Amino acid sequence: MKKLLEIKNLETAFRIKDDYFNAVDDVSLDLYSNEVLAIVGESGCGKSTLATTVMGLHNENLTRSTGEIIYNNKNLLDLSEEELNKIRTKEIGMIFQDPLSSLNPLQRIGKQIEEALVYHTEMKKDEREKRVIQLLTQVGIPNPERCSRQYPHELSGGMRQRVMIAMALSCKPQIIIADEPTTALDVTIQAQILDLLKELQSEIHAGVILITHDLGVVAEMADRVAVLYAGQVVELGNAEQIFKNSKHPYTRSLLRSIPQLDGEENDALYAIEGMVPSIKNLDRQGCRFAARVPWLKAEDHEEHPKLHEVEEGHFVRCTCHEKFTFPGEDK
Repeated sequence: MKKLLEIKNLETAFRIKDDYFNAVDDVSLDLYSNEVLAIVGESGCGKSTLATTVMGLHNENLTRSTGEIIYNNKNLLDLSEEELNKIRTKEIGMIFQDPLSSLNPLQRIGKQIEEALVYHTEMKKDEREKRVIQLLTQVGIPNPERCSRQYPHELSGGMRQRVMIAMALSCKPQIIIADEPTTALDVTIQAQILDLLKELQSEIHAGVILITHDLGVVAEMADRVAVLYAGQVVELGNAEQIFKNSKHPYTRSLLRSIPQLDGEENDALYAIEGMVPSIKNLDRQGCRFAARVPWLKAEDHEEHPKLHEVEEGHFVRCTCHEKFTFPGEDK
């Protein structure tokens, strides 16, 4: 498979008063063509920050990004805004988390989809209008001609999400970043959106970065999975390795938090102790998940946790997984 994107030692820090605090800390990931790479973790782990860094959407006066994001032999972090604009949507498309706040409330749907075609193609007006109808049809919107004349508030949540997908795919990009594409949608619409995304992705052989905290979505969609915690990748592997042979205490805790249909009637749902730490309180040394598994001894954690390859293509941060068990569980 062709490597589309290579992220090397990426750090993104937000400025708070006069100091910078890392929301993404030393992340290295690859994305290949026709692959779905899922980025999972709780809210506040740095998933969306990673996506917006790749897209170059941060205010450089308030953020600082270092490392490399290699696309077509160029480091995206070194490109100007003008150079990035030539890549956004045309070569790297993004489906944003909240379509209602991402769409322009004062502009008709057709015009918003057409905007990328105006900027990136030589299409004439009638060709652009045909392409808009084609895209709306492709994402399963009934009566696309009417939809193109409507405003965002006139559409349901599922319809708006389909519009966002149409916009992201308008120029057939090589990379699609989907940030929580099914949040706040009912289960039936979620399934339709996921099926649509997978179908369109395979059609254009794009690489997809799927950002979510829904492990059910990951199980259905992902080829590989990166588990993020407090800005760091704590586990990385293919879907089977993550779901059937997870190692890191955080990954195992996330999986144990999923309700089980075959559980006992009175079984309590597992809850991870504590919360994701604020970026202002992150310690650059030691395992960042240690405070949420207090029954592990300090010596069970590495002082400077690194990613270790435990099997081919399967990486785990910190050796604490070797001693980890849940309370009351035999090793």
